Amino acid sequence: MNAVFGTILENLRAIEIVEISTIPVFTKDRTNTGDSKELTVSQFIERYLPADYKVKKGIIYSLDGASKNIDCVVLAPNHPALNTPIREVILAEGVYAAIEVKPDITVLTDKSEFNRGLSQIKSVKKLSRETDILDFNQFTNKAKKSDYYKKIPSIIFSHKSAEPKKTIEFIQKKVENGEYKIDELPDLIVSLDNGVIMYTPDFSSNSISKDLPNELKSVFGEYVFTHFETKSKEETLALFLVLFLGLTPPTMLISKFIITDYLRKIDIKFIKKFYPIFLDIKKATECLEKMNELVEQKKSS
Repeated sequence: MNAVFGTILENLRAIEIVEISTIPVFTKDRTNTGDSKELTVSQFIERYLPADYKVKKGIIYSLDGASKNIDCVVLAPNHPALNTPIREVILAEGVYAAIEVKPDITVLTDKSEFNRGLSQIKSVKKLSRETDILDFNQFTNKAKKSDYYKKIPSIIFSHKSAEPKKTIEFIQKKVENGEYKIDELPDLIVSLDNGVIMYTPDFSSNSISKDLPNELKSVFGEYVFTHFETKSKEETLALFLVLFLGLTPPTMLISKFIITDYLRKIDIKFIKKFYPIFLDIKKATECLEKMNELVEQKKSS
């Protein structure tokens, strides 16, 4: 066990304390209860970032609009100390990531906390911003990196959730009925009891799909959720940190995060499952037929 994983184990204890059900006499004090859960997640994230990154709470402003109030906004070193005697102002161009803390997202309905979290994320994803990240694909034969990666990376962090497949099916229905666009979805959905769900809008060219046969990549399409089923809460947190520190920053990094090597040395055991998001029934049918065909080929080989 290395030192970074040791800190994850100790920090998990603090997260589990606020995860415990609220004492009955305080159940109506939702503001302070919610704030304590958000603060714990903010503190956890801040402990794994360099000192020049900050975690704030508030509205994110861009040149063309503003988000809803966000629980945890991670500011990159290029963000100015923009404040007045009344408020701190957060600008989209200096945001590394936006995180909504929803302790329990087991309920999947229009009025659920999960759908509220999706709505909060949508308000962040709708913001336009320019970044000064160099696209190295322009120096190779690879396709230009999608403009999606100029958007603010967004995350829902929870203690417990519904079955991942049901969570993704709920999102699929919301996309089908037009409530959310394909570029307005969370990049990560973290659940301490169910692992991590990651969204990729460029699946076929993304490293996440490298082990899949090319014929399956083509039928999956570009919009895919990947569920990482982990064995424990500490492994979920470790995997979350690996993915979190690998998000596209708003400005060029001078050096990599030094704890990344430590995190990658942790033996995180997980099972990957892919869930494509289809925008039409025909594509979904083609994918199902192709998957059945590949299964039959594997049986006969």
